[in-house]
Amino acid sequence: MHRFLVACALLFLLPFSSRAAGPTFISEVAWAGSSASLADEWFEICGAPGTDLSGWSVEGAAASPIALPQGAAIPASGAYLIANYSSDDAKSTLDAAPDLVTTAISLSNSNLFIALRDAGGAIVDVAGASGSPPSAGTSGAVKASMERAGPSLDGGAAEAWISASASVGFDAGAPEFGTPGACPTAGPTEGGSASSTETVSDPEPEAAPVPSAPRDEPKSPVRISEIYPSPASGEREWIELVNPSAVGEFLDGWTIEDARGTKTALAGLLKPWARAVIEAPKGSLNNDGDLVVLKDGLGRTLDRVEYPKTAKGEAYMRIELQDTFAMTTTPTRGAANVLTGAEEAAPEPPVEMTAPVAVPESTPPPLSFRPSEASGGISPIRRDPSTVLGMTKIAAGDGAKESSPKPTSKKTAAKPKPAASRYKGSSYVATVVVPPGVYAKTRAYVQRDGAIEELRLSKALTTPWNVGDRIAFVAQVKTEGAVEFLLANPNSARVTGSASATFATAESWPESAGGYRFTAEVASIRGDALEVKLDGVEGDVLAPAGTVSALKPGDTVRVEGFVAPGPRPKVVLPYAHALLLYKSHLPDDPALPARTRGLPTALAVGLTAAAAAVGLIAYLRMQRLKRLALTQAPIEEEWE
Repeated sequence: MHRFLVACALLFLLPFSSRAAGPTFISEVAWAGSSASLADEWFEICGAPGTDLSGWSVEGAAASPIALPQGAAIPASGAYLIANYSSDDAKSTLDAAPDLVTTAISLSNSNLFIALRDAGGAIVDVAGASGSPPSAGTSGAVKASMERAGPSLDGGAAEAWISASASVGFDAGAPEFGTPGACPTAGPTEGGSASSTETVSDPEPEAAPVPSAPRDEPKSPVRISEIYPSPASGEREWIELVNPSAVGEFLDGWTIEDARGTKTALAGLLKPWARAVIEAPKGSLNNDGDLVVLKDGLGRTLDRVEYPKTAKGEAYMRIELQDTFAMTTTPTRGAANVLTGAEEAAPEPPVEMTAPVAVPESTPPPLSFRPSEASGGISPIRRDPSTVLGMTKIAAGDGAKESSPKPTSKKTAAKPKPAASRYKGSSYVATVVVPPGVYAKTRAYVQRDGAIEELRLSKALTTPWNVGDRIAFVAQVKTEGAVEFLLANPNSARVTGSASATFATAESWPESAGGYRFTAEVASIRGDALEVKLDGVEGDVLAPAGTVSALKPGDTVRVEGFVAPGPRPKVVLPYAHALLLYKSHLPDDPALPARTRGLPTALAVGLTAAAAAVGLIAYLRMQRLKRLALTQAPIEEEWE
């Protein structure tokens, strides 16, 4: 009886123990990198120690879902830490040892949305909101992670996150703020920061969350794009702004200032992905060099560009979506910047640019402004539908990482990092569809302006690219026989964002370039290229070395690659497993004519020999019976 009562008591307590264990949730996201590396990104999952995470996955933290290995479980600390680098890596400031190290992590600075799924595929928790920048954390000179204010708060709501104010789990002297390896459980304090780093192994029931202090209005991504200080005859000085984001900006109260502090007031709406031209700004743009500062309505500096001496007809332009400026002999008022005469320009120190890099297929025409004496501001005077931004649409990804370098004199400045202006060619923005290393170390394929193009590098990359990375680079157009390609020095390129590669199912060759998934029949094999038939039309599939060795004509293959449409479509594969044998053209395939069926040679020879032996024995026996019949027939007649 005593044992029965004890058992009943234990059963009664089980639900309460389970409830006390707490939820499993995404507790912290370091999306801004660290002082050691901008790629030093990590995040952690918190829950009851011992929670089995085998087969779980995390979506949105990399180009493809991160699968947690078998045996993965939340440690005694309550925090399961996933990082790009191990704690002993020189590119990491982590002192806490990660539970899982994967270089696939790529956390977006402009569209952060992470989903945690269990082994059955059900969503357990999310962090951030799709299409929105991180709700908390900083990416300036001092970087702070985005911490969960409480396990019970909806991870998709902005109020569920705060910027870390404690620094625990980092190397000595690291300036980062965050608590890698520990799970914050307290809600935000009056200042909006976490006040505790205790684990959630046995959390207390949560009280109503304390509302955090209102945050400062985020800074606009609008930047100075081009400066034209020394106009040709009959032209006027102008400054061009660009809005590389999906959000329009009202410029009321904004100003453009020169080195003397002379202000030109701005007004009006700068539409998403558009450009605005400030014509004949107040003061004067000195031909010998000057300073241009862009400030928002709160007086905050958004951009600061110091340009050098310029010759007549030259413009000082930003390499598209980069933090580097260069002199160009081709001013592009209200249109995408074009880099010409770059080989004569000296490298300049980089300037700050923190804009997102999602760009649409078509954009509104640029706004032109000129000072208005009546209003004291600027007013729109012209819209030119022929001038557009000239960039292509990609999924939202990382913006350029924040930096705040200041121009210094040549006497005291350290040797600057080579700028893109040292490289010959024009500036491009494209999406990586086949990174270097799939076909060759210096060969890649990119999607740009609705087309798939080959990109060759003058030397191997030091930092790898991934499928879906958005890159900005300077390149020259080259030809080799009938093949046209872009040639670039990798030092002129930078990754400005990343997105997951998506593939649309296709039953016939598509009319627009992009990622597609389809099933086709192999017509012939030429080296590492396949000729395939899809809906009766032949196309070429370029595959990594050794991928097609086991295939033969007539096989059916499943292809997941990027298609360049045309009279004879071309497909490039982003990785080796993008080509799978779906149905083999075997001789005993029931779908084939009976005459093509057969058996393996050894088995066929054996069966043939056995059949011959049986036939020979039957023949000899029949001959023996005939002889016996001939000799016995006369004797039987005599007996009668």
